[in-house]
Amino acid sequence: MKNLFLFILVLLYLNCPAQFSTYNFTRKIPKPATAGFYAIPVTPDVVSGSASGLSDLRLYDLAKDTAEIPYLTEFTGDKTEEKAISFELINDVTKLKCCSFLTLKMDRHRSINMISLEVAENNFDKIITLEGSNDNKEWFTIKEHLRIVGFENATTDFRSTTVSFPSSEYNYFRLRFDDDSSPRITVTNAFAFENSTIKGEYDEIRAGRISGAENKKNKTSETIIELPGNYILDHIKIGTEEKEDFYRNINIYRSAGTFKTPKGEIDSWVIINSGVITSDADNIFSLHNAQAKKLKIEVINNDNRPITLNNVRLFSEKIRLVTKLPVSDDIYLAYGKKDDPAPVYDLVHFRDKIPAELEILNPEKEEINIPVKAAAAASPFIKNKMWLWAIMGLVILLIGYFALSMIKKEKPEN
Repeated sequence: MKNLFLFILVLLYLNCPAQFSTYNFTRKIPKPATAGFYAIPVTPDVVSGSASGLSDLRLYDLAKDTAEIPYLTEFTGDKTEEKAISFELINDVTKLKCCSFLTLKMDRHRSINMISLEVAENNFDKIITLEGSNDNKEWFTIKEHLRIVGFENATTDFRSTTVSFPSSEYNYFRLRFDDDSSPRITVTNAFAFENSTIKGEYDEIRAGRISGAENKKNKTSETIIELPGNYILDHIKIGTEEKEDFYRNINIYRSAGTFKTPKGEIDSWVIINSGVITSDADNIFSLHNAQAKKLKIEVINNDNRPITLNNVRLFSEKIRLVTKLPVSDDIYLAYGKKDDPAPVYDLVHFRDKIPAELEILNPEKEEINIPVKAAAAASPFIKNKMWLWAIMGLVILLIGYFALSMIKKEKPEN
């Protein structure tokens, strides 16, 4: 009867598209109060259950023929934002048969390494010397032989008016244009660019088993970090027990799986990052959103005593799906399908229509996908075609029997 029930359960799900039934896990999404855009958090447990590095995440509305719902994936870690800073243009002067000068005044003291100019003329080719000053009196040369170019004709319109130089901190910057062999130009505006960091959100991933070993022959030591799941890792912070100063090169690897050898299975390691671990730093290293279940930290000791790593902390960017949902109580997040290609949705071209503030819908607990579970349990039964026809016949007979029984019960007595 159990196998019969599972078979009937599979039949009930034949109306579900084949795609939905191929994902190992599902999580129900709470019913949206109104139709519109929402954010759905992708927790580390979902990431670990993903079999294709997040490309297998799908949203389905079972109430609408199991329609696939488009989404955008957002990583909410630290973001670098480039901001344009406008200069005040002062002291625009010319020295005949030589050059012209333009002074750029900043609103406050700050470090910059790039200036972009807006030039009124269409055709020009200028060599620039850049100088800096804090009092608009004493000037210091920052860089010479900078070049800006612009030309326009019937088929071409090109200009390059941004100059780069070593990072410099001055209240004033002065441009000296060489006018000896070309006409003077008119600069109508000038901008600098400043990078600022917008603080993001992270999940801390707790490490599982940590083990260490020393390779005296190679003068290295290794620390293996095993994780409870297969997570996407943004960065790692490494602590040590050392009280003395140290400065060591390190390599960080992720396991890409194992391969068999005559001596047993061996991990295949792929390098993620290299750097220096030192007693004078926080020792934070980017892992570039690598997905891994096991990490290896290799310390190059050379002729020094090995150092002991401890208090290893791993962090993952918080991830969310941004999507436009209908008012439905049958929306599911499905995942866990190996080698599933990433979806391509039109929504990516309409980011400007997504509100800045979004209501969050937290997925419910993870469930094994019922069609997958039922089909797996019933598969020994349904692989044989004779059994399949026999069970179908039995189901028809049972339905007929119960139907006749109900008719007899409802028939009035004479």
